Amino acid sequence: MLGAMAFISVQEAFAKYLGEFLPISQVVWARYIGHLLLMLVLLWPKYGNSIFKANRLSMQVLRSLILLIDTALFFYGLTMIGLAQATAIFFSVPALVVIISIPLLGERVKLPALIAIAVGFIGTLVIVRPTTGIAEENSQMLLGALFVFGAACCTAFYNVITRKLANTDPLFVTLFYTAMIGAIVSSLIVPFFWQLPQDVSQWLALLTIGLFGGVAHSLIIAAHQYTAATVVAPFMYTQIFWAIILGWLFFSQLPDLFDYLGGAIVVFSGLFLLLANRRK
Repeated sequence: MLGAMAFISVQEAFAKYLGEFLPISQVVWARYIGHLLLMLVLLWPKYGNSIFKANRLSMQVLRSLILLIDTALFFYGLTMIGLAQATAIFFSVPALVVIISIPLLGERVKLPALIAIAVGFIGTLVIVRPTTGIAEENSQMLLGALFVFGAACCTAFYNVITRKLANTDPLFVTLFYTAMIGAIVSSLIVPFFWQLPQDVSQWLALLTIGLFGGVAHSLIIAAHQYTAATVVAPFMYTQIFWAIILGWLFFSQLPDLFDYLGGAIVVFSGLFLLLANRRK
C-alpha cells in the first residue's frame, strides 16, 4: 500500500504537469491506454479469454465509467489547485462511502461515525476557504476544489459498486474491465481534442502516466490479498506526504497553515472511521 501511494502520487504529478500543456481528455486517454496495456500483459497470459467473462456486465460498465469520470474530474481539478490540497480533499472518500452505504447497502451508522463525517467535511471547508488573493484566483481555487470533491464522490460510488461486484465477478475480470472501458471511451473522445506534445518531457510523461497508474492499482490489489482492508487502508494517508514533496519539487507549491490544518482534520476523520470499521 505504501508503494501504491507513491506510484499514484507520481501519476498525479504527471497529470498536473501535462494538464498545463495538453487537453485533459488526452491526459486521461494516455492514463487508460497505459493501464490497459499493463493489464493485458499481467492478466492475459494467465487467464486468457476468461478476462472478458463478466457475470454482471452492466455493473462492470457502470463502475468503469464512474472511475473514468472520477479520473477526468480529478485531473482537471489538479490544473487549478496544488497536489497536496487536492489529495487532502480527496481523503473525504471514506466519509462519503459511509454516507452512500446507508441507502445503497442498508448499513447502519452510529452517532460517533456521523460526527466524524461532519468533522471531516469541516476540514475540507478549511482547505477550500476563501483566500486573500484576487477574485479570479479565489474562484479558480474553489472550482478546482469542487472538481476534486466531485471526483471523491465518484470514487465513493465506485467503491460501493466494487463491494457489490466482489461476490459475483472474479477480481481479474473487474481489473480488466476497469482499464478496458476507460480506454475505449477515452479513445473515442481524444481525437477531437488531440494536440501534439511539444518536447521530450511531455512525451515521456504521456507515455508513462498509465504505467504508474496501473502499477499502483496492482499494488493495491496485492496489498489486499495479504491482509484485511482495514489493516492496509490507513496507510493510504501516506499519499499526503508524497503530494507535499512532489508539489514542492515539481511545481514549487507548498501548503499553507490552513491546508495543513484542514488536511489533518480530514485525515483524523478518515482514520476514526477506518478504526471504527476495523473494530466492527
